[in-house]
Amino acid sequence: MMPQITALLRQKKARHRVSVFLDGEFAFGLYEETALLHALKKGMELSGAVLDAVQQSDRRIHARFVAERYLSTRMRSEGELRKRLQREELPDDVIDETIATFLRVQLIDDAAYAAAWIRDRGRLKPRSTALLRRELRARGVAEGIIEQALREEEQDDSSLALELARNWLERHASLDRDKALRRVMGFLQRRGFSVSVAYEAVRRLFGEDAVAD
Repeated sequence: MMPQITALLRQKKARHRVSVFLDGEFAFGLYEETALLHALKKGMELSGAVLDAVQQSDRRIHARFVAERYLSTRMRSEGELRKRLQREELPDDVIDETIATFLRVQLIDDAAYAAAWIRDRGRLKPRSTALLRRELRARGVAEGIIEQALREEEQDDSSLALELARNWLERHASLDRDKALRRVMGFLQRRGFSVSVAYEAVRRLFGEDAVAD
């Protein structure tokens, strides 16, 4: 005998979800959208096939719900969204399907994401091309997309390092020369500039005899 739905009750703490009771006992919770999609109602018998279909639909709806909420705060890369959905322990096919849907409607777009990331970093906290590249890689953006975005920005690391070093020194004008030299070198390296680029900026500001030891 197949289990029968004896009650569908809206959950108090999650109004978009309902609790399903089978044969008088709580069986599972699901999204109200799932219940409507499958026309679940009291007295309905659930075969194994129907139950599997209901649960698969609910996983898809849950993935969409998580993705929409995750993307509502700021732009995300495809890799970031995939990691977020994996934390929900969703099946790979549901994750792939959800990402494909969000790609199709352009709610995730790694090219736009990479361009925005570089622009925002340049405006708020400038850093080297190498560090920008590492940051985007860490967020799962493909190499080709990263390189294209970096090419479009045409950032000159040497000029940027010099500008950042000059601005840093203006803010720390009270430091003596040796201390300022060491600290500005550290500052530039924390922003991802190579030792050679940082040293060149220091040399231009402090003179040919600058030594960053």
